[in-house]
Amino acid sequence: MIDDRRRIEDVRADVPPAAAREAEAGNARAVAMQAYLYAFPGFLHMRQLQDFVLGRRYAAPGEPPLGGWVLMRALADPATTTVSPNVDTLSGASHLLLDDHGPVVLSVPAAGDRYLSVAVLDASFDTAGLIGPRTTGTGAGDHLIAGPGWSGEVPPGIASVVRVPTPAAALIQRIFVHGPDEYGSLHRLQDAVRVTPLARWPEGAGFPESDLSIVDGPPLRETRDPLDFFAITSRWMRRNPPPATDRGLAGLFDTVGTGPGSALPEDPGLREALRAGARDAQALIDARVVVGPTHGGWRLPDPVGGAPGRPFADRAAAQMTQLGQLPATETVYLFAQHDAAGDRLDGARRYEVAFPPGGLPPLDAPGFWSVTMNGPDSLLVANPAGRYVVRPDTPGLEPGPDGALTLVVQSPSVADAPGRCGCRPRRGIPSAWRSGSTCPAPRCWTGGGCRPRSVAWGDHALIPGPGPCGPARGSPVRRRPPRAGGRSRPRRRSRAPGRCGG
Repeated sequence: MIDDRRRIEDVRADVPPAAAREAEAGNARAVAMQAYLYAFPGFLHMRQLQDFVLGRRYAAPGEPPLGGWVLMRALADPATTTVSPNVDTLSGASHLLLDDHGPVVLSVPAAGDRYLSVAVLDASFDTAGLIGPRTTGTGAGDHLIAGPGWSGEVPPGIASVVRVPTPAAALIQRIFVHGPDEYGSLHRLQDAVRVTPLARWPEGAGFPESDLSIVDGPPLRETRDPLDFFAITSRWMRRNPPPATDRGLAGLFDTVGTGPGSALPEDPGLREALRAGARDAQALIDARVVVGPTHGGWRLPDPVGGAPGRPFADRAAAQMTQLGQLPATETVYLFAQHDAAGDRLDGARRYEVAFPPGGLPPLDAPGFWSVTMNGPDSLLVANPAGRYVVRPDTPGLEPGPDGALTLVVQSPSVADAPGRCGCRPRRGIPSAWRSGSTCPAPRCWTGGGCRPRSVAWGDHALIPGPGPCGPARGSPVRRRPPRAGGRSRPRRRSRAPGRCGG
């Protein structure tokens, strides 16, 4: 406790040993909180790498795990355990340790008018580069991926170079799917995305064996003790040193045993302080997941999400719910957990998402937008209709004559009628409007692109308002005078063709 009778610069020379130990423990707790937030995305990357290695060893026991792919051959469903699962694209993951096998060449096939991208993520899941229609076009190409310190010559035929600031890197491929009937041709497209060591390119193929001891040991998904977390992330940061701009932080973390290559303290009081700091950090992550800038019920996206240099807590919270988050120039996610009145969304009620005339996202080909329904755990919600996404290619989805479109989310099993579609949860929340270059091009970020100008859930208007895609130009839904004994209701929008419900 601060003694307000003392001047700030006054120093006590008679601090008892117990008070000194308490002060040191308080310092360790505060530093550990920041160290946990800083290292959390790296822990998730290391955990994913371990899962990837185990999956590759099981699926392809005769091949080196690195350089190959773990491919999702079908769209996500309620059994998918990855948070914010994607029901728009087939996805795949590969992992690299660039300090072990050296630079690689990523070969991508021509995709025509179909969205295909490969994101290159560093050891903290920040985006180091992206190969796709917005950045490199839709044609076939070979792209060099190099780690820190590489100064070799770029050979002829390389379309672009991605420099990853850490030895560890993850590759995430995404290919847009209209429906399951395309799986056969899209599987061939997935298989055509290849990774080859630069030393073996272009004639050679295959990967050398790599030292994977960094992920040996117990399953990281079972980590419970924060001290184990700090020991794990200490090894990871030693292999993947923080950038020069963060070396002061790394030195600070080292003072309490949580820095790159640090040894945990032996003192029981300090060890408990580290655990307390980790609990503080996790509580802040949980808070940032559910509390943040909103407008009209929508959780607004971080305009610098997916890029390095963000506040630790924001980056950690983003990776908790959107693992491998891409920057807003590539994709934009809006989430709604509450309506415009601040009430939490309830699967037992009826909700609407209304796009007024001219309010649908303007996209650059081959971009797309979609609306996905998630539960409180950010996973898909099983429903009788088996429908988890609505987007422009949904059968029967047509705007009205004036261009307006209304989507309905409700729990009763109502038979689909011509021109109607919807998502019907039994419980949980509908996720918000999802768009970007897992959707569009930079227009979602600049200009006037990608802005749903007015969105209504049931009796409440949700207006995204000013956000990273520019200010909403629509007006709030006009409200009728309050009913006796009840609150005001917004004026219902037209139920003419263009409504999508079910």
